[in-house]
Amino acid sequence: MTAPRATYRLQLHAGFDFHQARAVVPYLAQLGVSHLYLSPILQAAEGSTHGYDVVDPDRISEALGGEGAFEQLVDAANQAGLGILLDIVPNHMSIAGARNRWWFDVLENGPASYYAGFFDVDWTGPGVTDDRVLLPVLGDRYGRSLASGLLQIAHDRHAFTIRAGELKFPMSPRSIGAIVRRAGERIHHLELQFIGDGLCELSRDRQPQREDRRRRQRDKAVLSQRLRMIYDEPTCAKAIDDEVAAINGDAAELDTVLEAQHYRLAHWTVAQSQLGYRRFFDINTLVGIRNEDPDVFAASHNKVLELLGRAAIDGVRIDHVDGLREPATYLARLREAAPDAWIVVEKILAHDEALPDAWPIEGTTGYEYIEKVVPLLVDRGGEQALTETFEAYTVQSFDPVAESRRARLEVMSDALHSELVRLTELGARACAQSPACRDYTRAEIETTLAEILAGYPSYRTYFGEDVAVDPRYRGAPSAHAERAPTDRERIAHAVAAAAAARPDLDRDLLAFFEAALAFELPSVEARELAKTAQQVTGAIIAKGDEDTLLYRQVRLLARCEVGCHLETFAAEPRAVHHRLALGRPRSLLALSTHDTKRGEDVRARIAVLSELPAEWSEAVTRWRERARDGWGDVAPDPVFEYAMWQTLVGAWPLPIERAKTWAQKATKEARLRTSWRQPDPAYEAARDRWLEHVYGDRELVEDLGRFAARLAPHGDRNALAQTLIKLTAPGVPDFYQGTELRDDSLVDPDNRRAVDFTTRARMLGELDVPVEKLPEGLAAAKLWMIRRVLGLRRSEPSWFEGAYEPLAAIGAHAHRVFAFARGGMPPALVTVVPRLGVAADGWRDTTLELPHGTWRDVLSDRTHAGIAPIAELWRAFPVALLVRAS
Repeated sequence: MTAPRATYRLQLHAGFDFHQARAVVPYLAQLGVSHLYLSPILQAAEGSTHGYDVVDPDRISEALGGEGAFEQLVDAANQAGLGILLDIVPNHMSIAGARNRWWFDVLENGPASYYAGFFDVDWTGPGVTDDRVLLPVLGDRYGRSLASGLLQIAHDRHAFTIRAGELKFPMSPRSIGAIVRRAGERIHHLELQFIGDGLCELSRDRQPQREDRRRRQRDKAVLSQRLRMIYDEPTCAKAIDDEVAAINGDAAELDTVLEAQHYRLAHWTVAQSQLGYRRFFDINTLVGIRNEDPDVFAASHNKVLELLGRAAIDGVRIDHVDGLREPATYLARLREAAPDAWIVVEKILAHDEALPDAWPIEGTTGYEYIEKVVPLLVDRGGEQALTETFEAYTVQSFDPVAESRRARLEVMSDALHSELVRLTELGARACAQSPACRDYTRAEIETTLAEILAGYPSYRTYFGEDVAVDPRYRGAPSAHAERAPTDRERIAHAVAAAAAARPDLDRDLLAFFEAALAFELPSVEARELAKTAQQVTGAIIAKGDEDTLLYRQVRLLARCEVGCHLETFAAEPRAVHHRLALGRPRSLLALSTHDTKRGEDVRARIAVLSELPAEWSEAVTRWRERARDGWGDVAPDPVFEYAMWQTLVGAWPLPIERAKTWAQKATKEARLRTSWRQPDPAYEAARDRWLEHVYGDRELVEDLGRFAARLAPHGDRNALAQTLIKLTAPGVPDFYQGTELRDDSLVDPDNRRAVDFTTRARMLGELDVPVEKLPEGLAAAKLWMIRRVLGLRRSEPSWFEGAYEPLAAIGAHAHRVFAFARGGMPPALVTVVPRLGVAADGWRDTTLELPHGTWRDVLSDRTHAGIAPIAELWRAFPVALLVRAS
């Protein structure tokens, strides 16, 4: 396996496939990364732009170029000395379209399907009867769809299907059998009648054994093959055609056929309160799969394990690990199947949370690095003033705890209501087993559960698994506290928060659910509630906090990021040192990902507002007055405005079309005036007119530009600082595509724009120059620095594997300097970066005592020893990386 040095994330899709990825391999090798970090490559739904909607885990994506093109990419990477880290999706599969043969077999055969146990379908839950799974896919109500002729039976020699407009679904063998038998009776065709009877009599056992499933599959295949052969007889074909036409012409008869399927078609809005399967967040077309089952694991990981086994890839990134029913068991099984693989997980760690010891992995994909380093760039002294400015502008209180609860409850009443309904059903079953709780109503159970889930301090808990801890992968203790809370304490916290928020809640019911969610009740029903809840809490928190709260509590957008602790405004160097020192050596360090809310350098520039709170307050007040008329007759949206001003100065110059795209997502996610489910066209038109008004006011645009220019040099310095820390702190630095230059991107889809690799390769070829000949601007400085430091990581890897030692500056601006040594005792390198530089006054009278010896700055080629003036360290370049001169 290629030793991890740095990863470069590539977002693959039809417009940037394996061939395009292969073309950039020479550039990435020259840049100095060790691994291509690829988005999912298995066969995805038609038209997929991201690959997370897998339909066939046994095949490489045709849209990306297929198996041959992937092998060419692997060969090119290997020849350039690069490995591959592959993103895989074990939590869910796509059921959009008709290409997921596993899912279509389940729809055709119901619980008797060989694949029925592969999917997280509840055949007995709320809204599910007669072995049917609810499919909320219709654009109109079922009755109107039936009466209008939208729903029809379609068939040819190969298959019978139910058509709903452009959608198609398989028919159950029994319903096909009834049609075939009647057609045979019509023309007195004995074999046609025999086939129809055979299809009607296929086993309907709700829980068949594996051999029974296989026998049923065999019988169905033989009967279906014979039916296709008989259909070639014109008389038989006409009889079947006539029978289908008669059913399609009779709405009552057609309804009878539809009711005989193993699914129930319904209007798409029904998914808000009823759903018969676990989905990924609120996306109805992504159904959960049960990778806790060894058979499902083997079937869904066959291709990935083959790639790992023959070293086509070095490792995997596990998407949405918190959605798995038994993540520790899953990861242990994966480690057993691929003992040498580099395994990292997509996991949002709470501010006081560490990875479970039982997970035999190298670490995470690095979201927590943002929360480690960005607060370092924020000035605590600006907190009160920025809070007051936010509250005065928006007429909203800054109260992230209360607003988080509010947002999560809203999500559970809307986008994720079906998940809450499912938990309520499980809660009712658990209560029925307890005489003390048997007479609580479903309304009381739903309210109590919602209030508890709204107060979870972390994305989920990890009870219910008994997996041995492999000491090779045991992580450091929590980087945030002397002792991280246990999962039991987290549940107690959530229950206490529910009781405080709702004094009217029944204390006995709260205590019952506290014990149930902590796996302290023995009943099967209580444990099922607890296991299911653990899979749901992450989605509730993500939708409530990441996708709602962070677009509402917009005091400082630099702190409104995935994985951030919104209550924490800033962090002092001592706390950041402590957290960085505990980093795992093979865990990723990320500043930007495809899921972050804004690009790393936009965030770095916005952080400067904390150092200029008075200037910012004056500016936004001035801009608000100037743009007031832009809303016309619609009431202004001050929360959106306040976030938009920050976005504009952070990403300036920002084209209006990109600003409009961000505005649409921000306001729909905030759900204060419009949303994805309940859009307000009048508001959205007014919002866009307001933006056009802003961009059309030349004086206002010039004022915005001047303010952005005021922030830019300090933001650029922040950008270089956070990047150099990433390059030298414990862990593996990760670069999201394109971020080696100035990253001015916003939330997706903006951060998935095409990357100009031709320009980057040309720039890299021109930047083999000393620091004094560097072109001006952040783009050149950042690219130049990254290549130099990655070159050092390649030539001297041991320097980046040793101990982490904080260093403290002395003098007037000591708190504005962040420095640490790496490489053991004595240390081999020293990183020195600035923070809070607006008022630094050239870092006058501030020094850093270097470890013993003579040191050479690999960025400026200057040498230093002893007590080094900070101004001298940064005279040629805004940050410094010192190595022993010998």
